[in-house]
Amino acid sequence: MATTLELVHRMYDAFGAKDAAALREVLSPDVRWTQCPGFPGGADRRGPDSVVEGVMNGLNEAWDDFRVELDEFIDAGGAVVVIGAYTGTHAETGRAMRSVFTHVYEGDGARITRFRQYADTWPMVEAMGG
Repeated sequence: MATTLELVHRMYDAFGAKDAAALREVLSPDVRWTQCPGFPGGADRRGPDSVVEGVMNGLNEAWDDFRVELDEFIDAGGAVVVIGAYTGTHAETGRAMRSVFTHVYEGDGARITRFRQYADTWPMVEAMGG
């Protein structure tokens, strides 16, 4: 058994290393992954494969040096809230962005079962030429 906070740290490590196998391992087979409306390439996703293909691979294709800056972790018992920012340069326009976010995670002691994203998407859209 792992705390949700431990699972979230493992998940960010997997994303940072672009390690799809490690990401699949930390996500529940029926994970619900909800990105906010307006997030470029965002969607409601189900299952680890959808998260790997649509999120990890999608962001790394659209953005050069896409990074996640993690500022604060708030352990709320069954949920973990993460405050931070996305940074990167859009691959087509060459424009840089920094977009703040809040992520909310839930876990079952073995894997992450739910993700909800709240983000200021305008800096990303603007960097894309919008």
